[in-house]
Amino acid sequence: MGVPALVAAVALSSNGFTEDSCRLRIACFNAENLAAPGESTRLTRFRFEPARQRHLERIAAVIEAIDPDILVMPEVVSSEGVEAVVAILREKGLEAFRGYHVDGADSFSGFDVAVFSRIEPDEVDGRRIHINVPKRRSARGGGAEAVTDEGDDAWLRQPYTFVDDRGEDRSEAAVLQRHAVAYFTVCGRKIALLGMHLKSNPSDVGANAQRTAETRIARDIIRRRIVAKGYLPIVLGDLNDYDPDVPMADAVRKTQTTVLRDLKDYDEATQGPELVNAATRMPRVADRYTSHWDFNENGAPDGEDVFTMIDHILLHRDLEPAIRRAFIFHAIDLDVSDHYPVVVDLDLSRP
Repeated sequence: MGVPALVAAVALSSNGFTEDSCRLRIACFNAENLAAPGESTRLTRFRFEPARQRHLERIAAVIEAIDPDILVMPEVVSSEGVEAVVAILREKGLEAFRGYHVDGADSFSGFDVAVFSRIEPDEVDGRRIHINVPKRRSARGGGAEAVTDEGDDAWLRQPYTFVDDRGEDRSEAAVLQRHAVAYFTVCGRKIALLGMHLKSNPSDVGANAQRTAETRIARDIIRRRIVAKGYLPIVLGDLNDYDPDVPMADAVRKTQTTVLRDLKDYDEATQGPELVNAATRMPRVADRYTSHWDFNENGAPDGEDVFTMIDHILLHRDLEPAIRRAFIFHAIDLDVSDHYPVVVDLDLSRP
Protein backbone atom coordinates (compact mmCIF):
# COMPACT_ATOMS: atom_id res chain seq x y z
CA MET A 1 0.00 0.00 0.00
CA GLY A 2 1.62 3.25 -1.10
CA VAL A 3 1.82 6.52 0.81
CA PRO A 4 0.50 9.59 -1.06
CA ALA A 5 2.80 12.50 -1.79
CA LEU A 6 3.73 14.52 1.26
CA VAL A 7 2.25 17.97 1.71
CA ALA A 8 4.67 20.75 2.64
CA ALA A 9 3.99 22.61 5.86
CA VAL A 10 5.96 24.07 8.75
CA ALA A 11 5.86 23.02 12.41
CA LEU A 12 7.43 25.36 14.94
CA SER A 13 8.89 24.49 18.33
CA SER A 14 10.77 26.31 21.06
CA ASN A 15 13.31 23.47 21.08
CA GLY A 16 15.46 25.07 18.42
CA PHE A 17 12.81 24.59 15.74
CA THR A 18 12.72 27.20 13.02
CA GLU A 19 11.31 27.28 9.54
CA ASP A 20 14.71 26.10 8.30
CA SER A 21 15.15 23.33 10.88
CA CYS A 22 14.12 19.75 10.27
CA ARG A 23 15.55 18.07 13.35
CA LEU A 24 13.08 16.24 15.54
CA ARG A 25 13.45 14.26 18.75
CA ILE A 26 10.79 11.62 19.46
CA ALA A 27 10.60 9.60 22.67
CA CYS A 28 8.41 7.15 24.54
CA PHE A 29 8.38 6.63 28.30
CA ASN A 30 6.10 4.52 30.49
CA ALA A 31 5.58 6.70 33.57
CA GLU A 32 4.34 3.81 35.74
CA ASN A 33 0.94 4.91 36.96
CA LEU A 34 1.09 8.69 36.76
CA ALA A 35 -1.69 10.13 38.93
CA ALA A 36 -2.40 13.61 40.22
CA PRO A 37 -2.62 14.23 43.97
CA GLY A 38 -6.08 13.56 45.34
CA GLU A 39 -7.53 11.69 42.39
CA SER A 40 -9.02 8.22 42.71
CA THR A 41 -7.19 5.47 40.83
CA ARG A 42 -7.98 1.84 40.13
CA LEU A 43 -4.38 0.67 40.55
CA THR A 44 -2.64 2.75 43.19
CA ARG A 45 1.10 3.23 43.24
CA PHE A 46 1.36 6.26 45.54
CA ARG A 47 -1.50 6.69 48.00
CA PHE A 48 -0.54 10.01 49.53
CA GLU A 49 -0.20 13.49 48.08
CA PRO A 50 3.52 14.14 48.82
CA ALA A 51 4.60 10.97 47.00
CA ARG A 52 2.37 11.69 44.01
CA GLN A 53 3.66 15.24 43.80
CA ARG A 54 7.25 13.98 43.95
CA HIS A 55 6.44 11.53 41.15
CA LEU A 56 5.11 14.37 38.99
CA GLU A 57 8.25 16.39 39.69
CA ARG A 58 10.56 13.54 38.76
CA ILE A 59 8.64 12.72 35.58
CA ALA A 60 8.92 16.39 34.60
CA ALA A 61 12.66 16.24 35.36
CA VAL A 62 13.04 13.27 33.00
CA ILE A 63 11.27 15.19 30.24
CA GLU A 64 13.50 18.19 30.94
CA ALA A 65 16.59 15.96 30.66
CA ILE A 66 15.74 14.03 27.49
CA ASP A 67 14.34 17.21 25.89
CA PRO A 68 11.94 15.66 23.36
CA ASP A 69 9.87 17.48 20.78
CA ILE A 70 7.21 14.76 20.95
CA LEU A 71 6.87 12.28 23.80
CA VAL A 72 4.40 9.39 24.03
CA MET A 73 3.65 8.37 27.63
CA PRO A 74 1.72 5.22 28.58
CA GLU A 75 0.32 4.58 32.06
CA VAL A 76 -1.18 7.98 32.74
CA VAL A 77 -4.42 7.88 34.70
CA SER A 78 -6.14 11.08 33.60
CA SER A 79 -5.82 14.48 32.00
CA GLU A 80 -5.26 15.96 35.49
CA GLY A 81 -1.92 14.21 35.84
CA VAL A 82 -0.90 15.22 32.32
CA GLU A 83 -1.72 18.86 32.96
CA ALA A 84 0.11 18.73 36.31
CA VAL A 85 3.30 17.66 34.53
CA VAL A 86 2.82 20.35 31.87
CA ALA A 87 2.42 22.97 34.61
CA ILE A 88 5.75 21.93 36.17
CA LEU A 89 7.45 22.06 32.76
CA ARG A 90 6.17 25.60 32.27
CA GLU A 91 7.53 26.58 35.67
CA LYS A 92 10.89 25.28 34.45
CA GLY A 93 10.68 27.60 31.44
CA LEU A 94 9.65 24.86 28.99
CA GLU A 95 6.55 26.77 28.03
CA ALA A 96 6.01 25.27 24.59
CA PHE A 97 4.95 21.86 25.92
CA ARG A 98 1.31 20.91 25.68
CA GLY A 99 -0.33 17.73 26.90
CA TYR A 100 -2.82 15.76 24.80
CA HIS A 101 -4.87 13.09 26.53
CA VAL A 102 -7.74 10.83 25.58
CA ASP A 103 -9.53 8.43 27.91
CA GLY A 104 -8.73 4.82 27.21
CA ALA A 105 -11.07 1.85 27.42
CA ASP A 106 -9.26 -0.24 30.05
CA SER A 107 -11.74 -0.43 32.90
CA PHE A 108 -9.40 -2.68 34.92
CA SER A 109 -6.28 -0.52 35.17
CA GLY A 110 -7.66 2.85 34.12
CA PHE A 111 -4.42 3.47 32.21
CA ASP A 112 -4.35 5.78 29.21
CA VAL A 113 -1.72 6.95 26.72
CA ALA A 114 -0.86 10.66 26.53
CA VAL A 115 1.23 12.79 24.19
CA PHE A 116 3.44 15.66 25.34
CA SER A 117 4.53 17.87 22.48
CA ARG A 118 6.19 21.15 21.63
CA ILE A 119 4.61 20.88 18.19
CA GLU A 120 0.87 21.21 17.80
CA PRO A 121 -0.65 18.07 16.30
CA ASP A 122 -2.58 18.40 13.07
CA GLU A 123 -6.32 18.62 13.45
CA VAL A 124 -7.72 15.50 11.78
CA ASP A 125 -11.44 14.77 11.77
CA GLY A 126 -11.93 17.61 14.23
CA ARG A 127 -9.50 16.34 16.91
CA ARG A 128 -5.80 16.54 17.71
CA ILE A 129 -5.58 13.20 19.54
CA HIS A 130 -7.52 10.06 18.68
CA ILE A 131 -8.43 6.66 20.04
CA ASN A 132 -9.96 3.85 17.99
CA VAL A 133 -12.24 1.64 20.09
CA PRO A 134 -15.68 0.11 19.58
CA LYS A 135 -18.65 2.29 20.37
CA ARG A 136 -19.72 0.25 23.37
CA ARG A 137 -16.95 0.37 25.96
CA SER A 138 -16.22 1.41 29.53
CA ALA A 139 -14.51 4.78 29.51
CA ARG A 140 -14.29 7.45 32.17
CA GLY A 141 -15.66 10.94 32.03
CA GLY A 142 -17.13 10.81 28.55
CA GLY A 143 -14.07 12.60 27.21
CA ALA A 144 -13.04 9.99 24.69
CA GLU A 145 -14.70 9.75 21.32
CA ALA A 146 -14.74 6.40 19.56
CA VAL A 147 -13.56 6.50 15.98
CA THR A 148 -15.42 4.06 13.77
CA ASP A 149 -15.04 3.10 10.13
CA GLU A 150 -18.11 4.28 8.27
CA GLY A 151 -20.39 2.82 10.91
CA ASP A 152 -18.60 -0.54 10.96
CA ASP A 153 -16.38 -0.96 14.01
CA ALA A 154 -16.22 -4.76 14.10
CA TRP A 155 -12.53 -4.59 13.13
CA LEU A 156 -11.81 -2.83 16.43
CA ARG A 157 -12.62 -6.01 18.36
CA GLN A 158 -10.58 -9.14 17.57
CA PRO A 159 -11.30 -12.67 18.83
CA TYR A 160 -8.52 -14.89 20.13
CA THR A 161 -8.18 -18.33 21.73
CA PHE A 162 -5.67 -19.99 24.02
CA VAL A 163 -5.32 -22.96 26.36
CA ASP A 164 -5.35 -21.91 30.02
CA ASP A 165 -3.41 -23.36 32.95
CA ARG A 166 -6.03 -26.06 33.46
CA GLY A 167 -5.74 -27.21 29.87
CA GLU A 168 -9.10 -25.78 28.88
CA ASP A 169 -9.74 -23.87 25.67
CA ARG A 170 -10.55 -20.22 26.24
CA SER A 171 -12.11 -17.80 23.75
CA GLU A 172 -11.93 -14.07 24.34
CA ALA A 173 -12.11 -10.81 22.40
CA ALA A 174 -9.47 -8.09 22.44
CA VAL A 175 -9.83 -4.33 22.12
CA LEU A 176 -6.83 -2.02 21.74
CA GLN A 177 -7.80 -0.30 24.96
CA ARG A 178 -4.66 1.75 25.64
CA HIS A 179 -3.46 3.74 22.67
CA ALA A 180 -3.53 7.18 21.08
CA VAL A 181 -2.93 8.51 17.58
CA ALA A 182 -1.56 11.98 16.89
CA TYR A 183 -0.76 13.47 13.47
CA PHE A 184 2.02 15.98 12.77
CA THR A 185 3.41 17.88 9.81
CA VAL A 186 7.09 18.63 10.34
CA CYS A 187 9.44 20.05 7.71
CA GLY A 188 7.12 18.99 4.93
CA ARG A 189 6.80 15.45 6.29
CA LYS A 190 3.45 14.11 7.42
CA ILE A 191 4.01 11.65 10.25
CA ALA A 192 1.52 10.01 12.59
CA LEU A 193 2.40 8.49 15.94
CA LEU A 194 0.53 5.44 17.17
CA GLY A 195 1.40 5.27 20.85
CA MET A 196 0.45 1.99 22.50
CA HIS A 197 0.52 0.06 25.75
CA LEU A 198 -0.06 -3.58 24.80
CA LYS A 199 -1.01 -6.43 27.13
CA SER A 200 1.79 -7.20 29.59
CA ASN A 201 3.65 -10.41 30.44
CA PRO A 202 5.45 -11.86 27.40
CA SER A 203 5.79 -15.21 29.20
CA ASP A 204 2.08 -15.85 29.71
CA VAL A 205 0.12 -17.81 27.09
CA GLY A 206 -3.14 -15.91 27.56
CA ALA A 207 -1.43 -12.53 27.59
CA ASN A 208 0.49 -13.41 24.44
CA ALA A 209 -2.71 -14.38 22.67
CA GLN A 210 -4.37 -11.12 23.70
CA ARG A 211 -1.38 -9.03 22.65
CA THR A 212 -1.33 -10.76 19.28
CA ALA A 213 -5.00 -9.90 18.79
CA GLU A 214 -4.32 -6.29 19.84
CA THR A 215 -1.59 -6.22 17.20
CA ARG A 216 -4.06 -7.15 14.48
CA ILE A 217 -6.11 -4.11 15.46
CA ALA A 218 -3.01 -1.91 15.50
CA ARG A 219 -2.09 -3.01 11.97
CA ASP A 220 -5.58 -2.07 10.80
CA ILE A 221 -5.29 1.33 12.49
CA ILE A 222 -2.01 1.93 10.69
CA ARG A 223 -3.52 1.05 7.33
CA ARG A 224 -6.93 2.68 7.78
CA ARG A 225 -6.19 5.67 9.99
CA ILE A 226 -2.61 6.62 9.17
CA VAL A 227 -1.41 5.47 5.75
CA ALA A 228 -4.83 6.04 4.17
CA LYS A 229 -4.66 9.67 5.32
CA GLY A 230 -1.25 10.20 3.71
CA TYR A 231 0.87 10.01 6.86
CA LEU A 232 3.99 7.94 7.53
CA PRO A 233 3.46 5.77 10.63
CA ILE A 234 5.64 5.68 13.73
CA VAL A 235 4.61 3.03 16.25
CA LEU A 236 5.98 3.42 19.75
CA GLY A 237 5.39 2.76 23.40
CA ASP A 238 5.32 -0.12 25.86
CA LEU A 239 4.71 -3.00 23.45
CA ASN A 240 5.46 -5.61 26.14
CA ASP A 241 7.25 -7.96 23.78
CA TYR A 242 10.71 -8.60 22.37
CA ASP A 243 11.92 -7.97 18.83
CA PRO A 244 13.46 -11.22 17.54
CA ASP A 245 15.35 -9.25 14.89
CA VAL A 246 17.12 -6.98 17.41
CA PRO A 247 19.34 -8.58 20.08
CA MET A 248 18.78 -7.11 23.54
CA ALA A 249 20.82 -7.03 26.73
CA ASP A 250 18.96 -10.07 28.08
CA ALA A 251 20.09 -12.86 25.76
CA VAL A 252 18.04 -15.52 27.57
CA ARG A 253 14.45 -14.42 27.04
CA LYS A 254 12.92 -14.85 23.61
CA THR A 255 9.60 -13.77 22.22
CA GLN A 256 6.84 -16.36 22.07
CA THR A 257 4.83 -14.34 19.54
CA THR A 258 5.12 -12.63 16.18
CA VAL A 259 3.95 -9.28 17.61
CA LEU A 260 6.97 -7.16 16.65
CA ARG A 261 7.37 -8.74 13.24
CA ASP A 262 3.65 -8.29 12.56
CA LEU A 263 3.77 -4.62 13.54
CA LYS A 264 6.79 -3.97 11.36
CA ASP A 265 5.20 -5.79 8.40
CA TYR A 266 1.74 -4.24 8.66
CA ASP A 267 1.06 -4.36 4.91
CA GLU A 268 1.29 -7.85 3.46
CA ALA A 269 0.77 -6.47 -0.03
CA THR A 270 4.24 -4.93 -0.09
CA GLN A 271 7.57 -6.71 0.01
CA GLY A 272 9.43 -6.70 3.30
CA PRO A 273 8.61 -4.94 6.58
CA GLU A 274 7.42 -1.34 6.37
CA LEU A 275 8.75 -0.35 9.81
CA VAL A 276 12.25 -0.51 11.26
CA ASN A 277 13.17 -0.68 14.93
CA ALA A 278 15.20 2.33 16.02
CA ALA A 279 17.09 0.06 18.42
CA THR A 280 19.10 -1.23 15.46
CA ARG A 281 20.87 2.16 15.62
CA MET A 282 22.03 1.49 19.20
CA PRO A 283 25.49 -0.02 18.60
CA ARG A 284 25.95 -1.42 22.14
CA VAL A 285 23.73 -4.43 22.79
CA ALA A 286 24.32 -4.03 26.54
CA ASP A 287 22.40 -0.75 26.34
CA ARG A 288 19.31 -2.35 24.88
CA TYR A 289 17.04 -2.69 27.88
CA THR A 290 14.02 -0.53 28.67
CA SER A 291 12.39 -2.36 31.59
CA HIS A 292 13.57 -3.22 35.10
CA TRP A 293 11.57 -5.91 36.88
CA ASP A 294 12.65 -5.68 40.50
CA PHE A 295 12.11 -9.38 41.17
CA ASN A 296 12.86 -9.32 44.91
CA GLU A 297 11.38 -5.82 45.38
CA ASN A 298 14.41 -4.47 47.21
CA GLY A 299 14.46 -1.23 45.22
CA ALA A 300 17.92 -1.90 43.76
CA PRO A 301 19.30 -3.70 40.71
CA ASP A 302 20.81 -7.10 41.45
CA GLY A 303 21.35 -10.51 39.91
CA GLU A 304 17.77 -11.72 40.31
CA ASP A 305 16.23 -8.75 38.52
CA VAL A 306 15.12 -8.79 34.89
CA PHE A 307 16.24 -6.18 32.34
CA THR A 308 14.54 -6.53 28.97
CA MET A 309 13.68 -4.37 25.96
CA ILE A 310 9.89 -4.22 25.75
CA ASP A 311 9.53 -0.52 24.81
CA HIS A 312 10.18 0.28 21.17
CA ILE A 313 10.10 2.99 18.54
CA LEU A 314 9.28 1.59 15.09
CA LEU A 315 9.64 4.04 12.21
CA HIS A 316 8.52 3.81 8.61
CA ARG A 317 11.41 2.70 6.41
CA ASP A 318 11.15 5.95 4.42
CA LEU A 319 12.26 7.69 7.62
CA GLU A 320 15.24 5.40 8.20
CA PRO A 321 17.69 7.72 6.37
CA ALA A 322 16.58 10.50 8.73
CA ILE A 323 17.68 8.66 11.90
CA ARG A 324 20.68 10.45 13.43
CA ARG A 325 20.82 8.70 16.78
CA ALA A 326 18.82 6.37 19.02
CA PHE A 327 19.40 5.66 22.70
CA ILE A 328 17.75 4.55 25.94
CA PHE A 329 17.97 6.97 28.85
CA HIS A 330 19.06 4.90 31.85
CA ALA A 331 19.77 7.75 34.28
CA ILE A 332 16.66 7.17 36.42
CA ASP A 333 15.83 4.78 39.26
CA LEU A 334 12.82 2.79 40.39
CA ASP A 335 11.41 5.73 42.32
CA VAL A 336 10.57 7.27 38.94
CA SER A 337 9.50 4.27 36.87
CA ASP A 338 10.26 0.64 36.15
CA HIS A 339 10.79 1.67 32.51
CA TYR A 340 13.39 3.81 30.76
CA PRO A 341 12.73 6.33 27.98
CA VAL A 342 13.57 5.42 24.40
CA VAL A 343 14.76 8.39 22.33
CA VAL A 344 15.27 8.85 18.58
CA ASP A 345 16.76 11.88 16.85
CA LEU A 346 15.66 12.54 13.27
CA ASP A 347 16.84 14.96 10.62
CA LEU A 348 13.88 15.21 8.29
CA SER A 349 15.87 17.17 5.73
CA ARG A 350 17.57 13.92 4.75
CA PRO A 351 15.93 12.31 1.72
